[in-house]
Amino acid sequence: MKNNPLISILLSAYKPSSYALETTIRSVLHQSLLDFELIIIKDDEFSETLGLLEAWEKKDSRIKIIDNHTNMGLIASLNRGLESAMGSLIARIDVGDWWESDKLHQQSQLFDTDSELYLCGTSVELVDEKHNFLDTLSVPITHKEIVSWLLDGKNPFAHPSVMFRKTALRYNPKALYCEDFELWCRYSRLGKMANINEPLTHYVIDTLGVTNQKRSLMIENMTRTYCAFLEALRQNDTSFIRDGLIISSNTELSYYQTISNRWYSKAILASITHHKPQSIVYFLVAVFFNPALVWNRIKRVYCKLRAGKTP
Repeated sequence: MKNNPLISILLSAYKPSSYALETTIRSVLHQSLLDFELIIIKDDEFSETLGLLEAWEKKDSRIKIIDNHTNMGLIASLNRGLESAMGSLIARIDVGDWWESDKLHQQSQLFDTDSELYLCGTSVELVDEKHNFLDTLSVPITHKEIVSWLLDGKNPFAHPSVMFRKTALRYNPKALYCEDFELWCRYSRLGKMANINEPLTHYVIDTLGVTNQKRSLMIENMTRTYCAFLEALRQNDTSFIRDGLIISSNTELSYYQTISNRWYSKAILASITHHKPQSIVYFLVAVFFNPALVWNRIKRVYCKLRAGKTP
């Protein structure tokens, strides 16, 4: 009987282009570490997507397809992948993004040498849709630095860069558009975390992607998660590790929030490309259409002051 793979890689595919899918899958199959399975969750109802995935499945026995038959969303898809995963380590990647060939090897070595390590990411190179270099994303490296980021409400990991130990924890279905940050908060109480200070992950800034379209909801739900995290730490309540930090989230965008999201995305892109004046102007326009962006920042400050110094 074949032994279970060391690493299970989760890739959710929703109406992927053949080029983006090929970019990602080739970077996985060309890893120097060979002991993995690639679980691709088809998250749409289109036979064309299934045809693309099955063609890749025939090329490599390490590829396994899960068909949702309809659009269940990223969180449900990732949890289906986790339930199916046979590896003791879980890695994540998104369609269009790609890894350096030594990425899995470097991360798995850290887990092999440190039994207390539960979550590891990498530095990230940001590129546009045409793969033009934009910037290198600065990430905290040590466990202490990463915890400090979480306590400031900042996400210390790029989702497509992470590798984590498989546990009973799952992505929280209520943490819409901030499912990664919510899971990292819970993992932070299990053991050590780290980032490799090398851009082993290439992350495509997709201005038309779900994150940019739903940015207002992401900020609001992430603020709720952050405040709940600080409150749980203040009360020394560890039940959130199992139960999750957020029990309800906003799911609907108003017309003005939709407009605001477009300008906020422009602000982020301008910031990445070091056009600070434009970034400020775009952000102010985003706030004009959605003043809640400022309110959420104020709420974070209030929650942090109320929590005081958390462990």
